[in-house]
Amino acid sequence: MNFRIIYNQAEDNIVVVGEFEESKHEEQLMELLNLLQKQSFYITFLEANIVPCNIVEKLFILQEDGRCTIFVLERYLYSYLQNLGIKCKYTEAHWCFNKLENKLPNEKQTLNKEDVYIFLNELNNVYGYDYTEYQIDSISRRINVAMIKEGISDFALFKHQVLNNQKLFHNLFLDFSINTTEFFRDPEVFALLKNKILPYLDSYNHIKIWCAGCSTGKEVYSLAIMLEEAGMLSKTQIYATDLNPYVIEEGKNGMYSTATLDKDINNYRNAQGEKSFIQYFDITKGYIKVKSELMKNILFFHHSLLSNGTLNEFNLILCRNVFIYFNDGLQEKILRNFYNSLDNNGFLVLGKSEGIQRNNGEKYFCKYDEKLKVYTRIYS
Repeated sequence: MNFRIIYNQAEDNIVVVGEFEESKHEEQLMELLNLLQKQSFYITFLEANIVPCNIVEKLFILQEDGRCTIFVLERYLYSYLQNLGIKCKYTEAHWCFNKLENKLPNEKQTLNKEDVYIFLNELNNVYGYDYTEYQIDSISRRINVAMIKEGISDFALFKHQVLNNQKLFHNLFLDFSINTTEFFRDPEVFALLKNKILPYLDSYNHIKIWCAGCSTGKEVYSLAIMLEEAGMLSKTQIYATDLNPYVIEEGKNGMYSTATLDKDINNYRNAQGEKSFIQYFDITKGYIKVKSELMKNILFFHHSLLSNGTLNEFNLILCRNVFIYFNDGLQEKILRNFYNSLDNNGFLVLGKSEGIQRNNGEKYFCKYDEKLKVYTRIYS
């Protein structure tokens, strides 16, 4: 849907239609919000799943002053704003969903694996997203969650609706996306990077790092903090990629809830951070925002590990807690791509419950620290 802003002056109501895909969209809304900042008004986001950081900051200030009431129609944007301390109202569909969820049986539907696989093939044919090599049990659980959210208890009906309704597929796509992350998750891994791998990489004049499956960017900024403290960030380019375009925009915004701040600080200390975690952020009542100097050498962009293949020649690749959702065959394909994307002395870091034994990864990598799942590329 084309982006446009509709302003009803008589009712003090702004309606924002579509996603913020160009900088001029942000500029148009900011201009209007600045004009209205001394009066009370309503604003409704009809299609947006994410909004730029300047808009978020403006909404936060206006709401703090009691100037605006915010309505959203997309679950993703609703959750995003709420997590940042911005109160907004979901549409009637939200309340309808709550009622439907309460009426549905608590037990999950038992889905036939063959039926699920057929459905995944059909999704690929219709929408071009291939989930056929994901762990079938994990996908089935997420389909169950999606069915409850949509208030549909019959799998055949759910399947028909999703294949014929792009909006329902969009919701399912978000349910399939895994976005669990935190700053300095598994601090001992970051301590290893700090003490052993970064000192080695410092011998390079220019360093390239790929964070694959970066989610909302917390791991990316954790790595940037480590590089800054080692005096290496200025000569490093970090590529941060994910299949979900909305988490990419979250990463670009660099805004996160203060609810986990105590844990973030503790993780940073356990990762042997040398300064103060909060010095890298601007802090408000509802959220923290990454300081601009930490963002300069980071490039966030949409990328599929399944279909987009190799990227640059990297010195270090982090792909943590992504493989657990893929079957062994798909893991091997991705490991081959990582092998082809690393230089001869490059490092690969996987999640602590992942590895290279069952997926033929030992053809491409050898162990550097098996406990922490750090590997080096086999020299070719």
